[in-house]
Amino acid sequence: MSVESRSTARPKRGPGRPPGGGVIVDREQLLAAATAVIRERGPDVTMVDIAAAATVTKPILYRTIGDKEALTNALSEMLIDRVNAAVTLHLGSGGEPRDDFRSAVRGYLAAIDADRNLFLFVNGGSHETAVVQRLVDRSAQQLLDSFTAAREEAGLDTAAARTWSYAIIGAFQIVSLMWLRDDYCDIDTLADDLTHLLWTGVSAVGA
Repeated sequence: MSVESRSTARPKRGPGRPPGGGVIVDREQLLAAATAVIRERGPDVTMVDIAAAATVTKPILYRTIGDKEALTNALSEMLIDRVNAAVTLHLGSGGEPRDDFRSAVRGYLAAIDADRNLFLFVNGGSHETAVVQRLVDRSAQQLLDSFTAAREEAGLDTAAARTWSYAIIGAFQIVSLMWLRDDYCDIDTLADDLTHLLWTGVSAVGA
């Protein structure tokens, strides 16, 4: 090989790297890897654990997703979508209103129980106030829409609908954390207890 050809030859790329030299990975792949390792190892995994599970370096994880707070926020959004989908399956099924509500409560509990490590991970750290408000708004939206429509139909003010929605989400959040941590009763008992506690307020939504 001539001196000229040696000087213009391109260095070999490592496997899995595009011409620019960056690792072929995207945000969705990293979120999927983070979810998998949290489910497998529990809520105490670190960013180093997640990077290793995704077979990328920690700087690449931070560059693609952000810091742990950003990762937690992204996983929170995903979890809310799953929980909302589970609750929606049980709302408005045409049965007795209290039975529908109890089914929705159990659907919520079943969804977080199935993904308990992820639930504990996203609820285990401190969130910025603005982030907490956004996540609460998203979690409460189904209840808020339903309660607001009921009160509007009854010709009543809608302020109470917002209060009840946030109160229910707050109760679910705290009770769920304690239940997953202490496992102090079975899921059906917990669904019955929450329904008994909350139904009086829920049933009065149009009153």
